[in-house]
Amino acid sequence: MQGSQESAPQVNPSSKGQVGFVLVLVYLLFEYGRPMDDLTFLRAIYPGAVIIVLLILACLSTGKPPVFKGSQTKMMWLFIFLLAVFVPIAVNNHWAYVAMITVLKYMPFFIAVILFVNTFDRLRKLFGFWVLLMLYLAIRGIINKGIGGSNFLGDENDFSLLMNMMIPFGISFALYERNLRKRIYYLAASGLAVASVLASFSRGGFLGLVAVVICFWLFSPRKVLALAFVALFCGVVYFTASEKYWTRIETSTATNEGTAKARLDSWEAGWAMFKDHPLGVGGANFGFYFPLYQPESMRKSMWGRAAHSLYLTLLPELGIFGTIIYGLLLFYNLRDIVWLKQWNAEGDDETRFAHYLGLAFLASLMGYFTSGTFLSVLYYPHYFYMTGMIVTSRRFYETKQARSLVPAPSDGPSGGANEWLDAQLQLNTRKTGLQ
Repeated sequence: MQGSQESAPQVNPSSKGQVGFVLVLVYLLFEYGRPMDDLTFLRAIYPGAVIIVLLILACLSTGKPPVFKGSQTKMMWLFIFLLAVFVPIAVNNHWAYVAMITVLKYMPFFIAVILFVNTFDRLRKLFGFWVLLMLYLAIRGIINKGIGGSNFLGDENDFSLLMNMMIPFGISFALYERNLRKRIYYLAASGLAVASVLASFSRGGFLGLVAVVICFWLFSPRKVLALAFVALFCGVVYFTASEKYWTRIETSTATNEGTAKARLDSWEAGWAMFKDHPLGVGGANFGFYFPLYQPESMRKSMWGRAAHSLYLTLLPELGIFGTIIYGLLLFYNLRDIVWLKQWNAEGDDETRFAHYLGLAFLASLMGYFTSGTFLSVLYYPHYFYMTGMIVTSRRFYETKQARSLVPAPSDGPSGGANEWLDAQLQLNTRKTGLQ
Protein backbone atom coordinates (compact mmCIF):
# COMPACT_ATOMS: atom_id res chain seq x y z
CA MET A 1 0.00 0.00 0.00
CA GLN A 2 1.35 3.40 -0.93
CA GLY A 3 2.15 5.98 1.71
CA SER A 4 -0.08 9.01 2.28
CA GLN A 5 0.35 12.13 0.24
CA GLU A 6 0.75 13.96 3.55
CA SER A 7 4.47 14.58 4.03
CA ALA A 8 6.02 13.40 7.26
CA PRO A 9 6.64 16.02 9.93
CA GLN A 10 10.06 16.95 11.16
CA VAL A 11 10.84 14.78 14.15
CA ASN A 12 11.41 17.02 17.13
CA PRO A 13 12.22 16.25 20.73
CA SER A 14 9.05 16.18 22.81
CA SER A 15 10.04 19.41 24.52
CA LYS A 16 9.86 21.36 21.26
CA GLY A 17 6.49 22.77 20.33
CA GLN A 18 5.17 22.29 23.85
CA VAL A 19 3.65 25.77 23.96
CA GLY A 20 1.90 25.15 20.65
CA PHE A 21 0.53 21.86 21.92
CA VAL A 22 -0.81 23.47 25.09
CA LEU A 23 -2.49 26.13 22.94
CA VAL A 24 -4.18 23.38 20.92
CA LEU A 25 -5.71 21.99 24.12
CA VAL A 26 -6.67 25.46 25.37
CA TYR A 27 -8.35 26.17 22.05
CA LEU A 28 -10.44 22.99 22.35
CA LEU A 29 -11.34 23.93 25.93
CA PHE A 30 -12.75 27.30 24.89
CA GLU A 31 -14.33 26.05 21.66
CA TYR A 32 -16.18 23.14 23.25
CA GLY A 33 -16.01 23.62 27.03
CA ARG A 34 -17.08 27.26 26.59
CA PRO A 35 -16.07 28.51 30.08
CA MET A 36 -17.19 32.01 29.03
CA ASP A 37 -20.79 30.83 29.31
CA ASP A 38 -20.38 30.70 33.10
CA LEU A 39 -17.45 33.08 33.58
CA THR A 40 -18.96 35.93 31.60
CA PHE A 41 -16.06 38.30 32.34
CA LEU A 42 -13.98 36.23 29.90
CA ARG A 43 -16.06 37.52 27.00
CA ALA A 44 -14.54 40.97 27.44
CA ILE A 45 -11.12 39.69 26.30
CA TYR A 46 -12.46 37.78 23.27
CA PRO A 47 -10.68 34.54 24.22
CA GLY A 48 -11.36 32.82 20.89
CA ALA A 49 -9.66 35.58 18.90
CA VAL A 50 -6.76 35.77 21.35
CA ILE A 51 -6.07 32.03 21.17
CA ILE A 52 -6.29 32.06 17.36
CA VAL A 53 -3.65 34.80 17.22
CA LEU A 54 -1.43 32.85 19.63
CA LEU A 55 -1.83 29.68 17.55
CA ILE A 56 -0.81 31.58 14.41
CA LEU A 57 2.27 32.99 16.17
CA ALA A 58 3.18 29.54 17.49
CA CYS A 59 2.92 28.05 13.99
CA LEU A 60 4.99 30.85 12.47
CA SER A 61 7.67 30.42 15.14
CA THR A 62 8.44 26.93 13.81
CA GLY A 63 9.89 28.43 10.65
CA LYS A 64 8.01 26.60 7.91
CA PRO A 65 4.53 25.50 9.01
CA PRO A 66 2.85 23.05 6.56
CA VAL A 67 0.29 25.63 5.43
CA PHE A 68 -0.29 24.17 1.96
CA LYS A 69 1.10 20.64 2.25
CA GLY A 70 -1.09 17.55 2.14
CA SER A 71 -4.25 16.43 0.40
CA GLN A 72 -6.71 17.43 3.11
CA THR A 73 -5.00 20.77 3.69
CA LYS A 74 -5.28 21.61 0.00
CA MET A 75 -8.97 20.64 -0.02
CA MET A 76 -9.57 22.89 2.97
CA TRP A 77 -7.99 25.87 1.20
CA LEU A 78 -9.93 25.11 -2.00
CA PHE A 79 -13.13 25.01 0.05
CA ILE A 80 -12.34 28.42 1.55
CA PHE A 81 -11.33 29.79 -1.86
CA LEU A 82 -14.67 28.72 -3.34
CA LEU A 83 -16.52 30.41 -0.48
CA ALA A 84 -14.50 33.56 -1.17
CA VAL A 85 -15.37 33.47 -4.88
CA PHE A 86 -19.06 33.73 -3.99
CA VAL A 87 -18.65 36.77 -1.72
CA PRO A 88 -18.85 39.46 -4.45
CA ILE A 89 -21.48 37.66 -6.56
CA ALA A 90 -23.91 36.23 -3.98
CA VAL A 91 -27.32 37.82 -3.46
CA ASN A 92 -26.39 38.49 0.16
CA ASN A 93 -22.68 39.34 0.17
CA HIS A 94 -22.56 39.73 3.94
CA TRP A 95 -23.65 36.19 4.76
CA ALA A 96 -21.44 34.76 2.02
CA TYR A 97 -18.55 36.63 3.65
CA VAL A 98 -19.53 35.35 7.11
CA ALA A 99 -19.53 31.75 5.82
CA MET A 100 -16.07 32.21 4.31
CA ILE A 101 -14.59 33.85 7.44
CA THR A 102 -16.16 31.19 9.66
CA VAL A 103 -14.31 28.36 7.92
CA LEU A 104 -11.12 30.43 7.54
CA LYS A 105 -10.98 30.83 11.34
CA TYR A 106 -10.72 27.04 11.68
CA MET A 107 -7.40 26.92 9.82
CA PRO A 108 -5.05 28.01 12.65
CA PHE A 109 -6.24 25.10 14.78
CA PHE A 110 -6.24 22.75 11.77
CA ILE A 111 -2.58 23.56 11.02
CA ALA A 112 -1.51 23.70 14.68
CA VAL A 113 -2.90 20.27 15.54
CA ILE A 114 -0.98 18.79 12.58
CA LEU A 115 2.18 20.66 13.51
CA PHE A 116 2.33 20.19 17.28
CA VAL A 117 0.73 16.79 17.91
CA ASN A 118 3.87 14.98 16.77
CA THR A 119 4.61 12.46 19.53
CA PHE A 120 2.71 9.49 20.90
CA ASP A 121 2.40 11.15 24.29
CA ARG A 122 0.78 14.22 22.74
CA LEU A 123 -1.48 12.08 20.58
CA ARG A 124 -2.79 10.26 23.64
CA LYS A 125 -3.18 13.49 25.61
CA LEU A 126 -5.09 15.13 22.75
CA PHE A 127 -7.69 12.38 22.55
CA GLY A 128 -7.75 11.88 26.30
CA PHE A 129 -8.66 15.56 26.59
CA TRP A 130 -11.28 15.09 23.86
CA VAL A 131 -12.95 12.35 25.93
CA LEU A 132 -12.74 14.53 29.05
CA LEU A 133 -14.55 17.30 27.16
CA MET A 134 -17.16 14.73 26.11
CA LEU A 135 -17.71 13.78 29.76
CA TYR A 136 -18.07 17.43 30.80
CA LEU A 137 -20.51 18.21 27.99
CA ALA A 138 -22.49 15.03 28.65
CA ILE A 139 -23.08 16.05 32.26
CA ARG A 140 -24.11 19.56 31.18
CA GLY A 141 -26.38 18.09 28.51
CA ILE A 142 -28.12 15.80 30.97
CA ILE A 143 -28.64 18.60 33.48
CA ASN A 144 -29.85 21.06 30.82
CA LYS A 145 -31.89 18.52 28.80
CA GLY A 146 -29.80 18.55 25.67
CA ILE A 147 -28.28 22.03 25.89
CA GLY A 148 -24.50 21.91 26.25
CA GLY A 149 -23.70 25.61 26.07
CA SER A 150 -23.78 28.54 23.67
CA ASN A 151 -23.26 28.68 19.92
CA PHE A 152 -23.47 25.21 18.30
CA LEU A 153 -24.19 23.66 21.71
CA GLY A 154 -27.36 25.68 22.23
CA ASP A 155 -29.69 23.42 20.25
CA GLU A 156 -30.61 19.86 21.24
CA ASN A 157 -30.11 18.48 17.73
CA ASP A 158 -26.73 20.17 17.30
CA PHE A 159 -25.65 18.98 20.73
CA SER A 160 -26.56 15.36 20.02
CA LEU A 161 -24.64 15.46 16.72
CA LEU A 162 -21.47 16.51 18.56
CA MET A 163 -22.00 13.80 21.16
CA ASN A 164 -22.32 11.21 18.40
CA MET A 165 -18.93 12.36 17.11
CA MET A 166 -17.33 12.12 20.56
CA ILE A 167 -18.83 8.87 21.84
CA PRO A 168 -16.78 6.65 19.48
CA PHE A 169 -13.54 7.78 21.14
CA GLY A 170 -14.76 6.73 24.56
CA ILE A 171 -15.86 3.33 23.27
CA SER A 172 -12.70 2.78 21.19
CA PHE A 173 -10.40 3.58 24.08
CA ALA A 174 -12.39 1.25 26.33
CA LEU A 175 -11.67 -1.49 23.78
CA TYR A 176 -8.03 -0.41 23.54
CA GLU A 177 -7.25 -0.16 27.26
CA ARG A 178 -6.01 -3.20 29.18
CA ASN A 179 -6.13 -1.37 32.48
CA LEU A 180 -9.49 -2.15 34.10
CA ARG A 181 -9.78 1.19 35.90
CA LYS A 182 -9.22 3.16 32.70
CA ARG A 183 -11.61 0.92 30.79
CA ILE A 184 -14.33 1.59 33.37
CA TYR A 185 -13.66 5.34 33.09
CA TYR A 186 -14.05 5.33 29.31
CA LEU A 187 -17.19 3.20 29.52
CA ALA A 188 -18.74 5.45 32.17
CA ALA A 189 -17.96 8.58 30.15
CA SER A 190 -19.44 7.00 27.03
CA GLY A 191 -22.53 5.85 28.95
CA LEU A 192 -23.16 9.38 30.22
CA ALA A 193 -22.71 10.72 26.69
CA VAL A 194 -25.31 8.24 25.41
CA ALA A 195 -27.66 9.36 28.19
CA SER A 196 -27.13 12.99 27.15
CA VAL A 197 -28.18 12.15 23.57
CA LEU A 198 -31.38 10.65 24.97
CA ALA A 199 -31.87 13.72 27.18
CA SER A 200 -31.80 15.89 24.06
CA PHE A 201 -34.93 14.19 22.66
CA SER A 202 -33.32 14.56 19.22
CA ARG A 203 -34.61 12.11 16.61
CA GLY A 204 -31.65 12.78 14.34
CA GLY A 205 -29.38 12.30 17.33
CA PHE A 206 -30.95 8.90 18.03
CA LEU A 207 -30.43 7.79 14.42
CA GLY A 208 -26.82 8.97 14.56
CA LEU A 209 -26.32 7.00 17.78
CA VAL A 210 -27.71 3.86 16.11
CA ALA A 211 -25.28 4.41 13.20
CA VAL A 212 -22.35 4.64 15.64
CA VAL A 213 -23.35 1.39 17.36
CA ILE A 214 -23.72 -0.44 14.03
CA CYS A 215 -20.34 0.85 12.88
CA PHE A 216 -18.64 -0.52 16.00
CA TRP A 217 -20.29 -3.88 15.61
CA LEU A 218 -19.27 -4.16 11.96
CA PHE A 219 -15.68 -2.96 12.23
CA SER A 220 -14.50 -3.76 15.76
CA PRO A 221 -11.84 -6.52 15.87
CA ARG A 222 -13.08 -7.60 19.31
CA LYS A 223 -16.61 -8.68 18.44
CA VAL A 224 -17.46 -10.30 21.78
CA LEU A 225 -16.28 -7.35 23.86
CA ALA A 226 -17.92 -4.92 21.44
CA LEU A 227 -21.17 -6.87 21.75
CA ALA A 228 -20.93 -6.62 25.54
CA PHE A 229 -20.47 -2.85 25.26
CA VAL A 230 -23.42 -2.60 22.88
CA ALA A 231 -25.55 -4.53 25.38
CA LEU A 232 -24.38 -2.17 28.13
CA PHE A 233 -25.37 0.90 26.13
CA CYS A 234 -28.69 -0.67 25.21
CA GLY A 235 -29.23 -1.01 28.93
CA VAL A 236 -28.45 2.68 29.38
CA VAL A 237 -31.00 3.50 26.68
CA TYR A 238 -33.62 1.21 28.19
CA PHE A 239 -33.34 2.57 31.73
CA THR A 240 -32.81 6.21 30.72
CA ALA A 241 -35.33 6.80 27.95
CA SER A 242 -38.87 7.61 29.02
CA GLU A 243 -42.11 6.66 27.30
CA LYS A 244 -42.36 10.26 26.11
CA TYR A 245 -38.97 9.85 24.42
CA TRP A 246 -40.01 6.73 22.49
CA THR A 247 -43.24 8.44 21.47
CA ARG A 248 -41.18 11.26 19.98
CA ILE A 249 -38.84 8.83 18.20
CA GLU A 250 -41.86 7.09 16.64
CA THR A 251 -42.90 10.39 15.04
CA SER A 252 -39.77 10.18 12.85
CA THR A 253 -41.79 8.13 10.39
CA ALA A 254 -44.67 10.65 10.31
CA THR A 255 -43.47 12.49 7.21
CA ASN A 256 -46.84 14.07 6.37
CA GLU A 257 -46.95 16.41 9.34
CA GLY A 258 -44.90 18.42 11.83
CA THR A 259 -41.17 19.06 11.59
CA ALA A 260 -40.56 15.96 9.45
CA LYS A 261 -42.86 17.34 6.75
CA ALA A 262 -41.21 20.78 7.01
CA ARG A 263 -37.77 19.21 6.55
CA LEU A 264 -38.86 17.28 3.48
CA ASP A 265 -40.30 20.48 2.03
CA SER A 266 -37.00 22.25 2.66
CA TRP A 267 -35.06 19.43 1.01
CA GLU A 268 -37.35 19.53 -2.01
CA ALA A 269 -36.76 23.27 -2.28
CA GLY A 270 -32.99 22.77 -1.90
CA TRP A 271 -32.90 20.20 -4.69
CA ALA A 272 -34.88 22.50 -6.99
CA MET A 273 -32.52 25.35 -6.10
CA PHE A 274 -29.50 23.21 -7.00
CA LYS A 275 -31.00 22.23 -10.35
CA ASP A 276 -31.54 25.89 -11.21
CA HIS A 277 -28.11 26.93 -9.86
CA PRO A 278 -25.75 23.96 -10.36
CA LEU A 279 -22.72 26.15 -9.61
CA GLY A 280 -24.26 27.29 -6.32
CA VAL A 281 -25.91 30.37 -4.86
CA GLY A 282 -23.14 31.16 -2.36
CA GLY A 283 -22.28 30.37 1.23
CA ALA A 284 -25.13 30.86 3.72
CA ASN A 285 -27.43 32.09 0.93
CA PHE A 286 -29.91 29.20 0.95
CA GLY A 287 -32.36 31.17 3.08
CA PHE A 288 -32.38 34.15 0.73
CA TYR A 289 -33.47 31.99 -2.21
CA PHE A 290 -35.85 29.80 -0.25
CA PRO A 291 -39.04 31.90 -0.79
CA LEU A 292 -38.63 31.31 -4.54
CA TYR A 293 -38.69 27.55 -4.09
CA GLN A 294 -40.77 26.83 -1.00
CA PRO A 295 -43.81 24.58 -1.52
CA GLU A 296 -47.29 26.11 -1.44
CA SER A 297 -48.09 24.07 1.65
CA MET A 298 -45.74 26.27 3.71
CA ARG A 299 -46.64 29.75 4.89
CA LYS A 300 -45.57 32.45 2.47
CA SER A 301 -42.22 34.24 2.38
CA MET A 302 -40.23 31.98 4.73
CA TRP A 303 -37.14 34.11 4.18
CA GLY A 304 -34.01 32.88 5.96
CA ARG A 305 -35.12 29.27 6.47
CA ALA A 306 -32.30 26.74 6.81
CA ALA A 307 -32.10 23.63 4.65
CA HIS A 308 -32.02 21.37 7.74
CA SER A 309 -29.60 19.04 5.99
CA LEU A 310 -25.84 19.01 5.52
CA TYR A 311 -26.26 17.69 1.98
CA LEU A 312 -29.07 20.03 0.90
CA THR A 313 -27.01 22.95 2.21
CA LEU A 314 -23.87 21.88 0.36
CA LEU A 315 -25.48 21.21 -3.03
CA PRO A 316 -27.46 24.44 -3.56
CA GLU A 317 -25.00 26.78 -1.80
CA LEU A 318 -21.67 25.56 -3.20
CA GLY A 319 -22.87 23.63 -6.23
CA ILE A 320 -21.00 21.01 -8.19
CA PHE A 321 -17.49 22.29 -7.44
CA GLY A 322 -18.14 22.61 -3.71
CA THR A 323 -19.60 19.11 -3.59
CA ILE A 324 -16.55 17.70 -5.40
CA ILE A 325 -14.16 19.43 -3.00
CA TYR A 326 -16.12 18.27 0.04
CA GLY A 327 -16.31 14.76 -1.40
CA LEU A 328 -12.55 14.66 -1.99
CA LEU A 329 -11.97 15.82 1.58
CA LEU A 330 -14.08 12.88 2.76
CA PHE A 331 -12.27 10.50 0.40
CA TYR A 332 -8.85 11.47 1.73
CA ASN A 333 -10.08 11.18 5.31
CA LEU A 334 -11.45 7.69 4.69
CA ARG A 335 -8.20 6.73 2.97
CA ASP A 336 -6.23 7.70 6.08
CA ILE A 337 -8.74 6.05 8.42
CA VAL A 338 -8.45 2.74 6.54
CA TRP A 339 -4.66 3.07 6.69
CA LEU A 340 -4.77 3.55 10.48
CA LYS A 341 -7.15 0.63 10.99
CA GLN A 342 -4.74 -1.74 9.27
CA TRP A 343 -2.29 -1.46 12.15
CA ASN A 344 -2.28 -4.51 14.39
CA ALA A 345 -5.04 -4.40 17.03
CA GLU A 346 -3.07 -6.88 19.16
CA GLY A 347 0.38 -5.26 18.94
CA ASP A 348 2.16 -2.94 21.37
CA ASP A 349 0.49 0.12 22.88
CA GLU A 350 1.32 2.49 20.03
CA THR A 351 0.33 0.01 17.34
CA ARG A 352 -2.98 -0.85 18.96
CA PHE A 353 -3.71 2.83 19.53
CA ALA A 354 -3.47 3.47 15.78
CA HIS A 355 -6.00 0.75 15.04
CA TYR A 356 -8.51 1.95 17.62
CA LEU A 357 -8.03 5.57 16.55
CA GLY A 358 -9.01 4.50 13.05
CA LEU A 359 -12.09 2.76 14.43
CA ALA A 360 -13.05 5.86 16.45
CA PHE A 361 -12.62 8.16 13.45
CA LEU A 362 -14.75 5.89 11.26
CA ALA A 363 -17.61 5.67 13.77
CA SER A 364 -17.34 9.41 14.49
CA LEU A 365 -17.80 10.29 10.83
CA MET A 366 -20.65 7.80 10.63
CA GLY A 367 -22.38 9.62 13.50
CA TYR A 368 -21.69 13.01 11.93
CA PHE A 369 -22.96 12.24 8.46
CA THR A 370 -26.03 10.40 9.78
CA SER A 371 -27.11 13.09 12.23
CA GLY A 372 -26.03 15.76 9.73
CA THR A 373 -28.67 14.48 7.30
CA PHE A 374 -31.19 16.44 9.35
CA LEU A 375 -29.14 19.50 10.31
CA SER A 376 -27.53 22.49 8.59
CA VAL A 377 -24.04 21.85 9.94
CA LEU A 378 -21.91 22.44 6.83
CA TYR A 379 -20.01 25.34 8.41
CA TYR A 380 -19.74 23.91 11.93
CA PRO A 381 -16.16 23.26 13.07
CA HIS A 382 -16.45 19.61 14.11
CA TYR A 383 -15.73 17.93 10.78
CA PHE A 384 -12.88 20.30 9.89
CA TYR A 385 -11.23 19.82 13.28
CA MET A 386 -11.67 16.07 13.01
CA THR A 387 -9.96 16.20 9.64
CA GLY A 388 -6.92 17.83 11.26
CA MET A 389 -6.86 15.12 13.91
CA ILE A 390 -7.02 12.40 11.24
CA VAL A 391 -4.12 13.97 9.32
CA THR A 392 -1.88 14.35 12.37
CA SER A 393 -2.60 10.76 13.47
CA ARG A 394 -1.50 9.34 10.13
CA ARG A 395 1.53 11.60 9.94
CA PHE A 396 2.74 10.41 13.35
CA TYR A 397 2.37 6.75 12.43
CA GLU A 398 4.03 7.25 9.06
CA THR A 399 6.99 8.70 10.93
CA LYS A 400 6.96 5.79 13.38
CA GLN A 401 6.87 3.35 10.47
CA ALA A 402 9.71 5.07 8.65
CA ARG A 403 11.89 5.10 11.76
CA SER A 404 11.35 1.37 12.27
CA LEU A 405 12.17 0.50 8.64
CA VAL A 406 15.24 2.68 8.02
CA PRO A 407 18.44 1.16 9.47
CA ALA A 408 20.84 3.66 11.00
CA PRO A 409 24.30 3.44 9.41
CA SER A 410 27.27 2.64 11.56
CA ASP A 411 29.18 5.49 9.95
CA GLY A 412 26.67 8.26 9.26
CA PRO A 413 27.38 11.86 8.31
CA SER A 414 28.77 14.28 10.84
CA GLY A 415 26.00 14.90 13.33
CA GLY A 416 25.36 11.22 13.97
CA ALA A 417 22.99 8.47 12.96
CA ASN A 418 19.94 10.16 14.47
CA GLU A 419 20.34 13.25 12.32
CA TRP A 420 20.89 11.12 9.24
CA LEU A 421 17.79 9.08 10.07
CA ASP A 422 15.62 12.18 10.45
CA ALA A 423 16.76 13.36 7.04
CA GLN A 424 15.46 10.11 5.49
CA LEU A 425 11.99 10.19 7.00
CA GLN A 426 10.11 12.11 4.36
CA LEU A 427 11.56 10.07 1.48
CA ASN A 428 11.02 6.70 3.14
CA THR A 429 7.50 7.56 4.34
CA ARG A 430 6.45 7.97 0.73
CA LYS A 431 8.06 4.69 -0.34
CA THR A 432 6.97 2.28 2.38
CA GLY A 433 3.68 0.59 3.03
CA LEU A 434 2.38 -1.43 5.98
CA GLN A 435 4.18 -4.68 6.69
